[in-house]
Amino acid sequence: MFRKVSILYKENDNLAIETAMKVQEWLKNKNVECVLFHSVGAFSSFNHSEIMAIQSSDAVIVLGGDGTMLSASRIINGRKIPIIGINMGTLGFITEIQRTDLWKSLELIFSGSYDIEERSMLNAQVFRDEETINEYLGLNDLVIGKGIMAKISDFELIINNIYVSTIKADGIIISTPTGSTAYNLSAGGPILFPTLKGLVFTPICPHTLSVRPVVLPDNFIIDLVISSNVKDIFLTIDGQIGFPLKINDRVRCRVADEKTYLIAPVGRDYFRVLREKLRWGER
Repeated sequence: MFRKVSILYKENDNLAIETAMKVQEWLKNKNVECVLFHSVGAFSSFNHSEIMAIQSSDAVIVLGGDGTMLSASRIINGRKIPIIGINMGTLGFITEIQRTDLWKSLELIFSGSYDIEERSMLNAQVFRDEETINEYLGLNDLVIGKGIMAKISDFELIINNIYVSTIKADGIIISTPTGSTAYNLSAGGPILFPTLKGLVFTPICPHTLSVRPVVLPDNFIIDLVISSNVKDIFLTIDGQIGFPLKINDRVRCRVADEKTYLIAPVGRDYFRVLREKLRWGER
């Protein structure tokens, strides 16, 4: 039973705010302590005491969309604190509980009827002149791409310290199975079942059509070296954190030691999720 719960809701969303207040009251009636009641968004910042409060919770309830879930996942930072995602938007691959099922789902979860899924996360390090200058954690993906200048870039691809190829493309996506239905899918990459162990390497608009997405084991290390002097190349984590890159910068990506833990409704059918979100079978 969860005795301490944090509620995170999408900022500037009146429906999410109103629902969060109702959930807070519902939890109080269940004698559950609400340790934090705070808005969260892609670029929200939290002070140290707020982060510590979230990280000391038994569970976190997120009211928003997938972006809000991604933010919450990074705040939790790999601790084994399950996240209950309530979809307040439209798509929502990670926030699987629909707002219309909110109260029924909460009753089931707080009576002990739920499953917990372990999701892989990415660790990304940026090296410049052989020194680590930044390190990031993400749940969905990392993207290396250009800014407003429409110019192809060169990326040296190195896997497990073995040179593979120099790829000319608009950019590169490295995705977890959870993130395979995000930018990776739009760029022509495959859908991976979210609890699989692995990574997807997907070029964005490659100059050579033979360069295709590749699925790799979860113990592989991928290095990408920026080998062309193109301005405005950025590393982006989960579509929310950006960092400018320079020629000869090396981005190293691997599956992180940290995990994200998501609460899923008992008997949840992932293929039903795909049918509903991607409208499979419709003409």
